[in-house]
Amino acid sequence: MDNYKELAQLVRTAAGKAQLTLMQGIVRRVSGPTCEVEIGGITVPDVRLRASEAATDAQVLITPKAGTAVIVGSLSGDLTQLVVLAIDHAESITINGGKLGGLINIEQLTQKINEMVQAFNAHTHQGFHGPTGPPLKTAQQLKRGDYEDTTIKH
Repeated sequence: MDNYKELAQLVRTAAGKAQLTLMQGIVRRVSGPTCEVEIGGITVPDVRLRASEAATDAQVLITPKAGTAVIVGSLSGDLTQLVVLAIDHAESITINGGKLGGLINIEQLTQKINEMVQAFNAHTHQGFHGPTGPPLKTAQQLKRGDYEDTTIKH
């Protein structure tokens, strides 16, 4: 038996009588960690947006936009215990409870910081008869790569 067939057999054995059913639907309403999904003309409430029902601040919550298509899986093989597996359009993504605030727009931040650098570099102290000396020190312009984490993008 090749490795893939062996893995498939192990998964079937581990699952026992449980059956995974996949369905496509449209999100009609979102309420916290659950949503209401229309599947084949039937509106199903309380579809989970997270893998478990436990609530902790360390989870990722991807909230789909109302009206977007989703793929849902049933942990019971019917229309109970549904969980969203994939979405087309996200309304929001919350990581670790969102306690650190939103992500930054890197281009606008770089521009604002560099405006401050230019103002700092051009600053001189004014005396009664003009500048009292050159700027104290010059600062280098920043590049987004100096502080951008490219592993998470938005």
